[in-house]
Amino acid sequence: MSGSADERFDLVVIGSGPGGYVAAIRAAQLGLKVACVERESLGGICLNWGCIPTKALLRSAEVLELARRAGEFGVVAKEVGYDFAAMIARSRGVATKISKGVAFLFKKNKVSHIPGTARLGGAGLVDVQAEGGVRQVRAEHIIVATGARARSLPGMELDGERIIAYREAMSLARRPASMIIVGAGAIGVEFASFYRALDTEVTVVEFLPRLVPNEDKDISTELERAFKKRGIKLMTGHKVSRAESSGSGVRALVEPAQGGTVTPVEADVLLVAVGITGNVENLGLEEVGVKTERGFIPVDQEFRTAVKNVYAIGDVIGRVALAHVASAEAVYLAERIAGHDPQPVPYEAVPACTYCHPEIASVGLTEEKARQAGLEIKVGKFPFGPLGKTIAAGEYPGFAKFIWDASSGALVGAHMIGPAVTDLIAAPTLAKTTEVNAASFIHTIHAHPTFAEAMKEAAEDAYGMAIHI
Repeated sequence: MSGSADERFDLVVIGSGPGGYVAAIRAAQLGLKVACVERESLGGICLNWGCIPTKALLRSAEVLELARRAGEFGVVAKEVGYDFAAMIARSRGVATKISKGVAFLFKKNKVSHIPGTARLGGAGLVDVQAEGGVRQVRAEHIIVATGARARSLPGMELDGERIIAYREAMSLARRPASMIIVGAGAIGVEFASFYRALDTEVTVVEFLPRLVPNEDKDISTELERAFKKRGIKLMTGHKVSRAESSGSGVRALVEPAQGGTVTPVEADVLLVAVGITGNVENLGLEEVGVKTERGFIPVDQEFRTAVKNVYAIGDVIGRVALAHVASAEAVYLAERIAGHDPQPVPYEAVPACTYCHPEIASVGLTEEKARQAGLEIKVGKFPFGPLGKTIAAGEYPGFAKFIWDASSGALVGAHMIGPAVTDLIAAPTLAKTTEVNAASFIHTIHAHPTFAEAMKEAAEDAYGMAIHI
């Protein structure tokens, strides 16, 4: 049955992903009465089906590959194998644990969790459909943080069994013997890395001429070298014109991006990893005047929609689809609503991480984009290979590449591929957002032996100071 809208909040957040739950908690910390509506599990896609459980799977793959190399380290490990179902179960368990952590934080910060599906009712009203009927609440401010989902392509309609998206890819009942992955962005190459570790025959099809096309070209080249070494088949500069599933597998028609000879490729499953579209349906957006464009909600610099006191953040606005960006937007907006004057989100200094093997991490402009912008730059590069830590750990080498402004010494961009780079990227990100320049970075003592030494050496190389190359 319908409620009477007698429940009043200063803020109602729709969605509990890294944008939604962070906005709710920060607003509550600042004294606002807050509710968060979530139709599935707390934590949203990232915690339950994206960032966290995929990293759990990749960790399992990393342990497996290391165990297979045990002899290199003088360790005797006979009959190394894996239990695919147990890997999946561990991943789901990690997601569940962290989702419960969000529930604990809500309770600690006095955020009201309202289970159900939200729909805007106009004039500050939110209708929540749950098993018991419709619950109606009133809010002075409303934040839409409903996230996004995998996008499909014409000729490759998702069926959840043979033609799948990332959600199904991390919960398959059995390991596929072969897999086609369409799209070589972060999601595509991460799943390629995981399933190849389990001996799945993996074929990656990418429309653009290189893997991870948003990264620096040198990074793409190194990843392609590493993937080929692992036996992953790469079809860059190609597209899937059509894919059909059958009871036993899937058949894809692959052709050059600009047209040409069609090559049929068969596999057990086909994973579509070509981008996302915002979760904007069935929210009542149009009825209350909130506009959508190409599957996303357009907002201004203050994250305001076309309707007063209705805001949107995270993947649903179509800016930068990263969990940490959604969280940064959430903190900014919560503080803004609470009457504070926060610093704007520094979109020019957002770190991007890809957790395949080898790992990739970057911040700022690529060398190509820096030159296209007409910047005078100094570029330095250093391989991880010669480092004592890399040799002792038996890690994939890779490299660190730093780009500096030639006149000011400010960091223009940093790009790394190799061991632990998704953690190391924090240092150049700090440099990008502060007054740390090349001189101060170079004169900062980096501990030895560490992977971090590669960053210092790359900075030194840009200025002709590198000692070890």
